[in-house]
Amino acid sequence: MSDQNTEQSVIPVEVIRPEESGIGRRAVLQSLIGGLGAGVVLPVAADAHPMQQHLADHGKVAAADKKAAAKTYKPEFLDAHQFASLEAIAERIVPGSTKARVAPFVDQLLAADTQTNQRNFFSALGAFDMQAIQEFKKPWKALTAAEQDQLLTAASTAESGRTPPGPETDPRGPGAAAGKTTIRDHFDNLRGWISGAYYSSEIGMRELGWTGQMFFDKLPGCDHPDGHA
Repeated sequence: MSDQNTEQSVIPVEVIRPEESGIGRRAVLQSLIGGLGAGVVLPVAADAHPMQQHLADHGKVAAADKKAAAKTYKPEFLDAHQFASLEAIAERIVPGSTKARVAPFVDQLLAADTQTNQRNFFSALGAFDMQAIQEFKKPWKALTAAEQDQLLTAASTAESGRTPPGPETDPRGPGAAAGKTTIRDHFDNLRGWISGAYYSSEIGMRELGWTGQMFFDKLPGCDHPDGHA
């Protein structure tokens, strides 16, 4: 549902949806590094996002991916309500996230992350539940697709309360010394986790044109043709 967000440009890509061949995230990332060098950056929200550090550690990626691939996955870090909310949000931001095992992969990475990143994630997830209750009197996972899209569109076009990194900003990271965190900041945080998890998977990389034998000259952006950029 990208036509509601006219401020975002969409990069047309050829969507390739073959049967899954079982290639794990680690193998995908290693093949990309073989073509692009160690400085490869996947299309997530920003270089400073925690997902960038996670994806740079291939051992961590392999361990998280293996657990996330379980057919009967039981959340290790998130509770049942949080996990269901993440699955629902991920599917609306990047359609296909459920098939790509985005929520289980993110859950595994969060379990090994810092308390600061964990708190930021909880705040972002909780903010959307709060928005849903305020607007529609029910939690996020109970909203219709149209209602979820309405809130995501509003969040993705809202003003950010964060400041870009620079010599005058707090060394703890972008926006750390800025004012109030807005729903746009929470959206960007979740989008970083979700898009990083999706586009590091075989499904996500094939959608961007990766074949397993072809390397990118540069990686395209992660604007999904059917989702919220």
